[in-house]
Amino acid sequence: MIIKPFDALRPTKEEVERVQCPPYDVVDFNEAKRFAKDPHSFMRVVRPDVIANPQENIYEVAARELDRLIEEGALVHHGKPAFYIYSQTMAGHTQTGLVACVAASEYPERIKRHELTRVEKEKERTEHILKTRAHTGQVFLTYKGIPEVKELVKIENGNLLYEVKSHNPEVTHKIYSIDDPTLIERIQEVFKNIPAFYIADGHHRAAASVRTAHELGNDGEWNYFMATIFPHDELQLMGYHRVVKDLNGMSAGDFIARLEIMGFDITRVSKKVEPAAAHHFGMYLNGYWYELYAHNVDKSDPIKRLDVSILQERILGPILGIDNPRTNSRIDFVGGIYGTETLQSLVNSGKYAVAFALYPTSVEDIMDVADAKLFMPPKSTWFEPKLRSGLLVHKF
Repeated sequence: MIIKPFDALRPTKEEVERVQCPPYDVVDFNEAKRFAKDPHSFMRVVRPDVIANPQENIYEVAARELDRLIEEGALVHHGKPAFYIYSQTMAGHTQTGLVACVAASEYPERIKRHELTRVEKEKERTEHILKTRAHTGQVFLTYKGIPEVKELVKIENGNLLYEVKSHNPEVTHKIYSIDDPTLIERIQEVFKNIPAFYIADGHHRAAASVRTAHELGNDGEWNYFMATIFPHDELQLMGYHRVVKDLNGMSAGDFIARLEIMGFDITRVSKKVEPAAAHHFGMYLNGYWYELYAHNVDKSDPIKRLDVSILQERILGPILGIDNPRTNSRIDFVGGIYGTETLQSLVNSGKYAVAFALYPTSVEDIMDVADAKLFMPPKSTWFEPKLRSGLLVHKF
């Protein structure tokens, strides 16, 4: 795979705590607004809608805010092309990736995707990139890890730039630079032996970056976009759970009877259910937890064997009448970091009738689906920890 170093725009050590923020797509409007109260928060760049006046173009606001952070010295250029190491530690789990620029021309044949993107979101991200002339968020990529690459991309080979903590969940984020030209060249050489990258998170950012490259044309830095590239065996996935507002007119008893007909073994239990393996679900209904085991699963099919597919094809669609979970207002999604306690609370609040806890999709499933040029159902994967925004920016 083609990777190249870049001269990152990054916070100074004095400003990094103020600048860094969560990704734009994991906070709601009010949370984003709280971050954006600090004039040096990068949230003002990635979520300009929370500070823009009604008559303003939000993408022009993003560009203005980015320029202001540069002018005020909160963001500075690293000074020379470099690779960067991004290390994250959460609850004893550490994952270490390489931040580099990857070639837009390799998408989607060798930078492979497993999710469909929405045209309107692609256009929004493209406009943001074009107006700011920057890749302000990292695309989260993975590859089939090999020891030779891990040996080169280790923190001992970098210079620590800064260390910050995020909360809810608590994660330590460390950024190192690799400035040595010989080591940079060696890293580029070993990455040439990697046959493909897989998008773990950031499908719309990747698609928008490719659109930008096509729109601007010719040669330039815009033909490469910023990504953090992790080995597959260091990633941590969590279940992506579902909550549904009603039982589609059925009683709880009738609903459970339908589940049995659709190929589930069901047992009511006395404690919260944490799914322990694929095809094992937790269900919370009417104050009780149930264990659901799906049988007769077609394990040869990379889509049909996914728990999100089983849930959709056997329960959400045919029983609860939710044919399109992307657009149906009766269903909501809960990231795995919030856990089964949150599912129980949501149902107990009366806003939802039933919750389903899912076992995490595996990285191998993601790769199998992408290799087959197929697409997973929406909300199939929840990666944790998330990459922070504002720590590194690719300006062109």
